[in-house]
Amino acid sequence: MRHHEYMKVMYRIDSVKKEIEQWHSLLSKLVEDTDYTGYPSHYASHMNTGIVYDKRVIGDNLARLDKEMDDLEERLNNDKY
Repeated sequence: MRHHEYMKVMYRIDSVKKEIEQWHSLLSKLVEDTDYTGYPSHYASHMNTGIVYDKRVIGDNLARLDKEMDDLEERLNNDKY
């Protein structure tokens, strides 16, 4: 891998890590809601703002970022040999 390609991959890895940390920070500030059956719903409210989030969307975003991170790390590891 050329130096500029390596730097692009490393920059993207750093960006993905930061985005994952932001999603986890958001998750830590959510208050679980329960639906009418008493089971946890797919929605949660932010403890400070009251904004309601769909936890499934957050989970999908985290899964996408985790997959991208795995792909980037694999690319780095494969190009070392």
